[in-house]
Amino acid sequence: MKPAQLPDRACAEKTLREAMSMNIFCHAHPLTSLRNILRKQNVVTSSNLRRMPSGATVRVSGMLILVHTPPTKSGKRVMFLTLEDEMGLFEVVVFAKAQDRFARIILTSEVLTLEGRLQRQGPTGLAISVIMEKALIGLCGPLTKLLGYVMKIPKIKTYSKPLTAIRVIPESDVSEYPTQLALGF
Repeated sequence: MKPAQLPDRACAEKTLREAMSMNIFCHAHPLTSLRNILRKQNVVTSSNLRRMPSGATVRVSGMLILVHTPPTKSGKRVMFLTLEDEMGLFEVVVFAKAQDRFARIILTSEVLTLEGRLQRQGPTGLAISVIMEKALIGLCGPLTKLLGYVMKIPKIKTYSKPLTAIRVIPESDVSEYPTQLALGF
């Protein structure tokens, strides 16, 4: 069965096990198991952004890959975020007004879901970014919390520690992973 065909809960459980044991994702992109929830909230994928007009209000979600805050002429801080969903990478620009409200969420979340305005640049409009206006708080935070939501785990005490590749794979779960990875831990 392909990852996209697995039920959300099964996909979330496999992804959570991979995150906790290896801190890498072999089975599927972490947002794959969250996509049905995101779709219900009108969250589009990065590939959908390419077909939308400039100025459209969009909701996007992604794993936070990079936060960049270069110096500006005005002296005001502008954050440039690179996010990744199961379809690819996309850029988000966060100006001072949105930073005042959401900087803490941005800097402490592995997964961000936000709403903003699509901006196209360049002669052909191929360079796209999202100008962030607000974060959807319930769909931001640690990946383990969001995967637990899909799996209907009320509070994730077992998985609340930071992800690390030094976790031991339980012997009962070793059959799901390649032998050399299981032995390397």
